[in-house]
Amino acid sequence: MNLKIALPGGRSLKVKAEFPYAGSPVGYRVLIRGKTGLVVGLAKEGEAIDLTFPDEKPITTEKHILSILETANYFAQLPWKLLFDLMPSVFDWREEEYIRLGEKDWKFIDKLSLKVLEYVKTRRAVKEESLKEKFGRDIIEKLLDLGFLKRVKEWKMPDLTITYYSLLVPLEEAIQRLRRFKNKEEKIRLIYYLLENRIASREELRSAGFKGDDIKALVQKGIIGEREEIIREIRGAPTIRQARVEYVRPLGKKSVIFGHWEGIISHVATHLERLVKEGKNTFIFCPSISLLSVLFEHLYPLLGDRLILLRSQDKPKDFIKKWFYISSADGIVLLGSKIALLAPLKSMDLLIYFDENTSKALEGFDIRHFLYTLSRYYGANFLLVSTFMPLSLCTREDWERHYHAPQAEVFVFKRKAQEILSPSVRELIKNSQEEWLFLVNKSGYAYAFCSFCGWMVECPRCKGFLTLSKDKERVFCTSCGYKSHALCPECGRQLKELGFGIEKAIEEVHRLFGNRENFHFDTVPRLGKSYDNVLVLHSDNILSVPWFDSLERYFSYLWQALCISKKRLIIQTALEDNPVLEFIKNKDWHGFCQEELKRREEEDLPPFKRLVRARLRSEPNLKNLPVEAKGKRLEKLWELLIKVDKKHLKELLKRLREYQPVDLEVF
Repeated sequence: MNLKIALPGGRSLKVKAEFPYAGSPVGYRVLIRGKTGLVVGLAKEGEAIDLTFPDEKPITTEKHILSILETANYFAQLPWKLLFDLMPSVFDWREEEYIRLGEKDWKFIDKLSLKVLEYVKTRRAVKEESLKEKFGRDIIEKLLDLGFLKRVKEWKMPDLTITYYSLLVPLEEAIQRLRRFKNKEEKIRLIYYLLENRIASREELRSAGFKGDDIKALVQKGIIGEREEIIREIRGAPTIRQARVEYVRPLGKKSVIFGHWEGIISHVATHLERLVKEGKNTFIFCPSISLLSVLFEHLYPLLGDRLILLRSQDKPKDFIKKWFYISSADGIVLLGSKIALLAPLKSMDLLIYFDENTSKALEGFDIRHFLYTLSRYYGANFLLVSTFMPLSLCTREDWERHYHAPQAEVFVFKRKAQEILSPSVRELIKNSQEEWLFLVNKSGYAYAFCSFCGWMVECPRCKGFLTLSKDKERVFCTSCGYKSHALCPECGRQLKELGFGIEKAIEEVHRLFGNRENFHFDTVPRLGKSYDNVLVLHSDNILSVPWFDSLERYFSYLWQALCISKKRLIIQTALEDNPVLEFIKNKDWHGFCQEELKRREEEDLPPFKRLVRARLRSEPNLKNLPVEAKGKRLEKLWELLIKVDKKHLKELLKRLREYQPVDLEVF
């Protein structure tokens, strides 16, 4: 049989081999020339090469392979590179050479040789270079020549050891130990994250946006501890769930559920329960590992062992067992993140994507595009779940909408430049025993403020507020492009930033009200848990970034905060006249979308055209691109911003990839 085999790095190979099983070979893994390959199709001819089929079942389906081909073609990517990017590492084996003990008797050997042999015996197999580095090249070569040691080749899966982190000291002591650190805000957020979650894996922390350097610094200071173990089983005794409406409107072929978080999760659970009873399969994709755990804890009491969680924290043996089980199971719900994208479900009636309000394709790969394509090949209904209706779907009449209106009241308070908590907000918090989430957005720049004059500095051209650059030396206007030195136009003094980080917010809240168990802090309103009150201390800086979707991101941030609020959403702002706030107060998502879409259509912005941003190491020849493009120099890089219609997107991305871009984003 002639087979087409995909290899790591994007290459493929046509081989002639004997397929040992019945049925189609597509989706089966092969071990070939020291690497793992995957059968992606049949070939007309092939080279006779020794290979092995290590599995009795395929590790993915032809539907997944076709979806990868279609997605890669749309975004001008190498399909087989994308395939291996999505393949779980537990399946990506490599053939490596090791040193093992030979068969020769140990009698009459010197002490150093005996020490080497005992070392190898304890470890069973050792890499040759590490052995020579430890004991010296000459002694190892000698033992190999004499037959006491031998070289062997073995197939090995990657190191799948999982590292977990937890707090080692009380919160007050942890904060105190950070006093001498610079750039403390992310470290403080990490401490609060571990305080609430108790334990988290390295992958989970990276998924939540924490950097490896911050994790390492807290470990070195003894604030958090790390250990390698298998994560605790998060299944618990089923809890009695609240009664809910059993009938909900059936889903269409393409649907979106959005709005209040508790309404969303109840709606989704009702559909899942019905599908499981009917013996139908569902795949739930969730990009956030923390939300993945929340969904499991919520759905397991309802679905029991019909809910299958695929995660990187599983032991390799358990992971592989689940992976092949779902290829023949009916009436299950598969819950997973990126690691589950190639999972070979036998059939699929519903595919659910929990969107986190991202409007761009990372590294040119749009997961939503891939999942929607996969649902088509399976003939499954596609359900997008989000708190906010994506703007791209507001123009689509073929999508069914299921909206759960937020019930919380909305309050907007003016915050003076020097304040962290306004007097009105302090009164609300003062004696409250309810759950509070305090939010301080960390993205964006800071608005320019003169502490001597006591006001925010306006743009002399358009009267918008000026933004302070990162180096604090210049100001610029995100609306008209005006630039100037960071000096007050009235008094000439140096301008300061208007705003604060989460560290200052925590200190002020603790100073005023003490460290209470009902207080929670974060930089983004995360899905998965609702709070009695959500207080947005500072989010104005979202608008300081000069980008086409700043208003959408500002609205989405506040709207998601509203959707996880049970009683009140309280917004502090220095920009109380911003029209976005009126839409939030009126809970008018539709009005905001219509106004924003009107502006974007006039300016040929997404979703009416695609916007591509590329950063290149060398200056490109803009004349070679299929559409008009603008470029500018950014220190050592060139940045291109290009508006393109769907017809020319593939060709544009293909040309840009020839420059091997540092970053390539598609909006």
